[in-house]
Amino acid sequence: MRIKVNPNRMMLLRLRRRLELARRGHRLLKNKQEKLMQNFFALVRETTELRARVEGLVMETSLHYLDARAATGRQELEDALELTSRAGDLSVEIRHEMNVASPEFSLAVPAGDPAYRLVATSAELDTTYRMLVESFPGLLDLVGKENALFRMAEELEKTRRRVNALEYVLLPDLETAIRSIEDKLGEQERSNQIRLMKIKDMVKERSRAV
Repeated sequence: MRIKVNPNRMMLLRLRRRLELARRGHRLLKNKQEKLMQNFFALVRETTELRARVEGLVMETSLHYLDARAATGRQELEDALELTSRAGDLSVEIRHEMNVASPEFSLAVPAGDPAYRLVATSAELDTTYRMLVESFPGLLDLVGKENALFRMAEELEKTRRRVNALEYVLLPDLETAIRSIEDKLGEQERSNQIRLMKIKDMVKERSRAV
């Protein structure tokens, strides 16, 4: 889309100011884009490592649970699972970074032993219970980081579109409009100079004739 303008000096000054602002905004957005990219890939590495640790812990917990289920009677296991319930306090804190708001979760679980009878259950169930409680902080941390990755990717895409709009549309259009006005003003100035020279020559000829 080309910018339609009137070829005059006032419009030329306005477009030059607008071009300077657009260039400044483009530089700021490019810097933001680069910083977002750095933060994004750093968070990707951190999230990947955390996911591997969390998945390893969950897998190990599941194996202990399978052993506990094999060593405990079905009814005793169901009773133990029904009796063992504990409420925790989940808190959410919103963190802001480079126009990206991402939640950070934390869970406070009160200390205490499981409520089932230890005589009727396997020691593997105790281990499963302990590891399950220990896995909650990592799981919540992983949820927060993956949510932050999603939001950061959205912000990166928005920033990329704005950078491209400035770099490939607005800036070239402004530069083209400025050059067009400068060319037309230059033509007008040359035409005025030629007209003045002709008038001057005509005045000289009349002076000689007198």
